[in-house]
Amino acid sequence: MKEPLGNAARVALSAIVVGGLLATGTVLYLLWRGSILDSIIVAAVTYFAIRWSWRATLRRRELLKRGFYGSRVGSEWIYEEVREGYIEAIELQLEYLGRGEYEIHVPGERDWAATMPAWARDRRSEILERLGTMFRHDQIRHDPDSPDSSPAA
Repeated sequence: MKEPLGNAARVALSAIVVGGLLATGTVLYLLWRGSILDSIIVAAVTYFAIRWSWRATLRRRELLKRGFYGSRVGSEWIYEEVREGYIEAIELQLEYLGRGEYEIHVPGERDWAATMPAWARDRRSEILERLGTMFRHDQIRHDPDSPDSSPAA
């Protein structure tokens, strides 16, 4: 299923900046009036609101900036990419190794061609290169092709 990228990340980023500037002005005004406790409260609330907003918009900001993003959902790695204004995704299996370490399983070339959606079918090496920016080399496991796999038409 395609998800439109839209301008939500740009709007959210603008709102974060404007909110931060307004809160800074409010804190400075409260300090000028001598309301130190009130200024500390406003500053603390602003800090946590900006921190939450920044984390909430990370996925879309990265998609806008780099054109791709990856995240762990359970035992799968969701690789997302912007294609013609829409977010497309593929799922790759993860294996938990312990101590917060994971190994990502990448299908062999024939299995990749047989199982991936059309937009990713001929781009295995490019996607693997991008996965290399998210995983260490020793965390990427190239699975052998299954004996019965054949390229999709």
